[in-house]
Amino acid sequence: MLRKLNLSALFALFLYPFICSIGYVGRGEEVYKQICFNCHGPNLGGGIGPSLIDSYWKHGDSPEAMLQSIAKGITGTEMIAYELAYPKDDLIAVRDFILSKQEGMRSVLRSVYPREFFEGRRLEPKLFNSVESFTQTRLPENVYYMERSVDGLLRGKAKLHIKDPGNYHFITRPIGRTSIYINGQEMHYSDQKTDKKTHLNKKFKLTSGIHDLEILHEEKTAHSYRFSGYLQHIGGKRFPLNGKSLEGSAPKFIKATPQAIVIRKWIKDLPPRSLLCLLPNRVLIAYDPTNSQIVKVWSGAEINQTPSLPGRSQNPSELKGQLIPDQEKLVWKDVDLEFLHYQILGEQVQITSLVNGKQKTLSFIPKGTNSFSLTIQ
Repeated sequence: MLRKLNLSALFALFLYPFICSIGYVGRGEEVYKQICFNCHGPNLGGGIGPSLIDSYWKHGDSPEAMLQSIAKGITGTEMIAYELAYPKDDLIAVRDFILSKQEGMRSVLRSVYPREFFEGRRLEPKLFNSVESFTQTRLPENVYYMERSVDGLLRGKAKLHIKDPGNYHFITRPIGRTSIYINGQEMHYSDQKTDKKTHLNKKFKLTSGIHDLEILHEEKTAHSYRFSGYLQHIGGKRFPLNGKSLEGSAPKFIKATPQAIVIRKWIKDLPPRSLLCLLPNRVLIAYDPTNSQIVKVWSGAEINQTPSLPGRSQNPSELKGQLIPDQEKLVWKDVDLEFLHYQILGEQVQITSLVNGKQKTLSFIPKGTNSFSLTIQ
């Protein structure tokens, strides 16, 4: 049965290429630095909240969906309804700022069509106007995958965000037949059953901005589709076209490395703004930058993200290690404190704050096998 798309969502997608150009991106960056960076990181890379620049958007990445999340908040999370605190123009500006930082495929829609209608015909978008799909599914991972034993033809539609203008081309695995269109123009065609001389793989220029991408692919029914491909910026980045669902992801652990790590994950019973500073000697310091509190310290530590992986759930990650007693303390007492930023310098973590209006930097440095030293400059 065809799943009809919400008309307002379709209207938002129609407007999608124009939104960033009319938004107040500069104002959006200002507001982001006021309300968003604590959870989503100074560079939008995530922390307590998810990354805003990776490919996974659990609650939708269309302009309409982004604005809904910002304005109304996300139930069961720390994401509040900012329409209660900021005017709509500011919320739109934040949305447009976030949109301006996107790169790769977004708003990925996967449709599956019956094979019979397309037999003996060159795959092209206009053919699909004459037949209905079995299913239409938004893929929050923003890469294409198929469930097992799917018998049908894949039609993938997406918005392609390009930051670096230049020459591009597609790289695909030669399985079945594949046609790929950019802005309505065919840029790639291959068919395992035909002479390679008939195939097409253009090099083409893309400007910075948002482009329409359409992938048409068919292969024999197997356990799962094996379609695989990339968009390659010649001399630059490579963007995957396919991947896998995040449901049932394998366990993932964050372990100490020769360089210090700062982790911003939700850990039960720790303040939500905590910086988790994992040093090379496996000592982990939970530091609350809002009040300069060293909350707890562990040795032999690592973070298990597995509980939060399925579908990017809101479950907390788990901290493993041996608690080192009597480490809790306030670095500064009775001061006017404003957290500025942190940085990693080799084995140590430096955290910079304004203390009574003056910039101060504290450093966590590994000491021996199960301790650390604290310096202040």
